[in-house]
Amino acid sequence: MAIKKILEAIFEQDFMDTSYGFRPNRSCHDALTELDRIIMNAPVNFVVDMDISKFFDTVDHKRLMECLKHRIADPTLLRLISRFLKSGIMEEGVYFETDQGTPQGGVLSPVLANVYLHYALDKWFEDEVLPQLTGFARLIRYADDFVVCFENENEARAFGVALRRRMGEFGLTISEEKSKIIEFGRCACTKAKQHGRKCETFDFLGFTHFCDKSRWGNFKLGRKTSRKKFRQKMTEMNIWLKRIRNFVKLKEWWKVLGQKLLGHYRYYGMSGNFRMLKNFYHQVVRLAFKPMFSSITPQIHCFHPINNFP
Repeated sequence: MAIKKILEAIFEQDFMDTSYGFRPNRSCHDALTELDRIIMNAPVNFVVDMDISKFFDTVDHKRLMECLKHRIADPTLLRLISRFLKSGIMEEGVYFETDQGTPQGGVLSPVLANVYLHYALDKWFEDEVLPQLTGFARLIRYADDFVVCFENENEARAFGVALRRRMGEFGLTISEEKSKIIEFGRCACTKAKQHGRKCETFDFLGFTHFCDKSRWGNFKLGRKTSRKKFRQKMTEMNIWLKRIRNFVKLKEWWKVLGQKLLGHYRYYGMSGNFRMLKNFYHQVVRLAFKPMFSSITPQIHCFHPINNFP
């Protein structure tokens, strides 16, 4: 924890405004709000949606230490960080040493990931990419999840090529099946309508982003829970219910279920996402009561708390 605070004190002043993940007073919602502001107010016509394959498992230790040495000269601190990185991983009870990746769940992993991507992506984009562009461009990153908005198509596609090369220099790989460059924004919405096709969409921080209209018919950025995240959350909820339902009294796990739902609402409860929130609620209720309705044995006493369901 002490090393984490030292690293944050050193690098926080260097990190770009485009970085939102694992930083003080910054959150996923801040990144989403900034994305909304950019798409609504800037001349955005294309979005580069790239995915780094297994980022936390492929961070190159040697390259990371080089990044740290840009701002840290203390050999003792560097040695402690190196030991943390070489702590290895456990698979099926067997210990493996590794020269790649940051320990999952490690207290230093988030800040080290930010340092790595600060030099691999953020600083490179600010110092080398932006000065060469003629049109608008803006990067928004949360940990290893990022999107880049562009005004010009040729610059968006050139960036995609350069990004693959840049990530390769840092031992990282872009997942081709999860990456794309799409036409997106006010003009894209109008053009798609003229050609009788739907606007393309992209996922970022658990939300699917799409071209939408306000009640007055004006363009706006639409958001809804992504299908992938919806299925993931439903699977997690189903597993938890199966594990807890038969071993804990109803009145005890009922409160926990309500807390889980409220946590889901707090994150995904954004304007325009009511339908997906409502769907999630009904699916959870169905999972919670399915065994009760399917059982032949009367369980009338279980239905009283329905009135208090969040």
